[in-house]
Amino acid sequence: MSHPGKPRALLATLRIANAPSVVSNVFLGFLAAWVVRGGTWEEASRLPWLQIAGLSVAGLLLYFSGNLANDWYDRKWDESRRPERALPSGLFRPGSYLTASILCALLGIALSFSESLVCGIAALGIALFVVIYTWSHKRSIWSVIPMGLCRAGLYFLGAGAVWSRHGHEMPDGGFGMLFIAAMLGVGLASYIAGLSLSARYEGMGDAPAGPRLISKGLLLLPLAFAAIYPGSIWGWIGIVPFVLWLALSVTRFGKPIPRYVSALLAGIPLVDLMSVTGLSSLLVRNLHESGSVVAVACLPLIPIVAFISGRALQKLAPAT
Repeated sequence: MSHPGKPRALLATLRIANAPSVVSNVFLGFLAAWVVRGGTWEEASRLPWLQIAGLSVAGLLLYFSGNLANDWYDRKWDESRRPERALPSGLFRPGSYLTASILCALLGIALSFSESLVCGIAALGIALFVVIYTWSHKRSIWSVIPMGLCRAGLYFLGAGAVWSRHGHEMPDGGFGMLFIAAMLGVGLASYIAGLSLSARYEGMGDAPAGPRLISKGLLLLPLAFAAIYPGSIWGWIGIVPFVLWLALSVTRFGKPIPRYVSALLAGIPLVDLMSVTGLSSLLVRNLHESGSVVAVACLPLIPIVAFISGRALQKLAPAT
């Protein structure tokens, strides 16, 4: 008979509360590349959801692989500082986590390559940054960089699917699609780095003012990158939820630190929302069929649902 705490412990290991944000990241990468390609989405009621879903599954497998590897690598450290976690408490054997991590990574990479070469390369990049972060995050503060790049890679995973099919149609060979993914990735990576640094320094009673100020600045940096395509007033409106949630995270949810970090993690899809809203407003301008307009206007619901579901899942298992 399985231990009654095993399912929840495994969900905590996988950081299941952050899974919806992974899907949101992949979707934004796909959407941004499609808009750069010049797609009007007149056929918006027939979006390639199966393709997006497959890439999302690949992204989730890579994300779960990283979390499993992280807990496996940190098991000795967790024995004294996080004894409630699955491995220190003896709920699972360490070898099972390592095996599951490798299998998830291989499946995620294989699924990505089955979509396209670019998606496969993006998956390999994510896996590489997972390894670097896992090895360095207890050693150096600069580990926040590979952690942010893991997330930024999800944009390339989504954009790669469009590039592989339509890049040859573009005057620049489709590299504009990858450039936009990179710009969006800078914003998201900055947010992730700011999240990690904020947690680190806010938890220190005597933390220097400089790094704390830098961490707050990094949390705001997505405003300069994620809203690349404001499109119209509706595009700018997408910025409001992100700013409001960030303000709530710093104030109302600022203490204790786990609560603060969980709130910031829940806000990742709101980084995407800033861009999705702007991109959707641009697409609507080019649509004439009412059904297509409605379909495109519903696209911002994806990061919104990801935010709501992610926050709800934090009640099921911790996000950190």
